[in-house]
Amino acid sequence: MDFTDNDSLKHLVAENESLKERLNEYQYIIVVKEKEILELRLQIAQDNEIKSHLDNQAMELEVLQNYIGNIDHQTTGSASSQMHLQHQASDPIHQLQDLKQQYAYLQTQLTDLQTRLQDLNNRNLLLQQQTNRIAQLESFLADAEQERDEWKALANLRE
Repeated sequence: MDFTDNDSLKHLVAENESLKERLNEYQYIIVVKEKEILELRLQIAQDNEIKSHLDNQAMELEVLQNYIGNIDHQTTGSASSQMHLQHQASDPIHQLQDLKQQYAYLQTQLTDLQTRLQDLNNRNLLLQQQTNRIAQLESFLADAEQERDEWKALANLRE
């Protein structure tokens, strides 16, 4: 073995060590990203539960709107007898006021939940972007491993 072969071998060994270090770094990054993905998947499951709750509240809100419409129609459209109206008017009006308060409360909750849903959608988009980045890193790692293997094969051929 002459001086240039020895230098080439040292260079290949150094390059191999460098690639091993890069490989270790990428493996660590993959482990960290996989943990993040698991955490984000858990968050998505929780977000889906919140969305289901939001959908239920929206249905309740629709039922209340229909009920308020029916009561409003009953209180304004019924003109059968003044005595009968006066006697019955106090209870439906009180119910209507209660329902309007409930409606306002549910509208506020709906707005809050829609805002949270938008935040969750934004977070899901970020998760997708991070997943794509992980795929890029895995591809880069595979390329680095292939390059390392080629250098090894070249070093073995020179021996």
